[in-house]
Amino acid sequence: MALTYEFLDRRALAALQFVDATGAAVRTTVTVSADGASFLHKRPGEVVVTGAPGLEAHAAAFDRPPTQPAIGAVTVQLDCRPVSRGLAPRRFALKLPRTSAQAQMASADSLFQPVRIELLPTPCATPIGMVAALLVTVRRADDQRRVEGALVRLRPDGGRPQARAVTDAGGDALLLIPGVPLSSPGPNATVLPDIAGQLDAIVDPNLARFTTDDDLAAARATPRPGDLIDPDDLETRLGASATPPAAVRIASGQVRTAALAWTPP
Repeated sequence: MALTYEFLDRRALAALQFVDATGAAVRTTVTVSADGASFLHKRPGEVVVTGAPGLEAHAAAFDRPPTQPAIGAVTVQLDCRPVSRGLAPRRFALKLPRTSAQAQMASADSLFQPVRIELLPTPCATPIGMVAALLVTVRRADDQRRVEGALVRLRPDGGRPQARAVTDAGGDALLLIPGVPLSSPGPNATVLPDIAGQLDAIVDPNLARFTTDDDLAAARATPRPGDLIDPDDLETRLGASATPPAAVRIASGQVRTAALAWTPP
């Protein structure tokens, strides 16, 4: 009996590349889902978007992609769930279609460039090497309930990149900061073993969950209801309402702790 093969040519809509808080490629499986969309999981940490609502014509077009909808006019909400317990699930707003113009191959919205999606660390993540770490607990100021779903941000001194994480059911978030020097200059020609930073948190009361210490075990056993949180969206919408910045110090190769209080509007 002769074997027969059926070939189906499709044009990819986007390639997704997952990275962690240090910028390193994620090498574990990440499951991606979205209403009406289809995906091809190439290898751990890499996913290809092969179909999306409203872009059916694009998937079958090669030489001359349709001119409508316009580049970036369609937003597909991706739910990204990593297998690793050290990486937090998240929602990501993917803008489609991406340009296939040869002259724009190096641009951020080019079909030939992967979309880099940052997966933030959970408190289960293990700091590696000389990465500085800060374990932060966020509570509601009026009743001391733990805040799940808060976006915690740290801006280290010296122009280093911002670090982010989303709090878990216990109100805890682990921030990982690579590239912190072993020492920094201090006043009067002294040397300090750490560097300073500014810490704050952003909370959307409609997405967060507030838990008492007595109910913490039950909260940990029950996933937070509602959609996954998109940290980029949270920062864009509510960045101006973040908690007042708190001064902290972080050190290379160390895990330090801090606490923040969020006051409801």
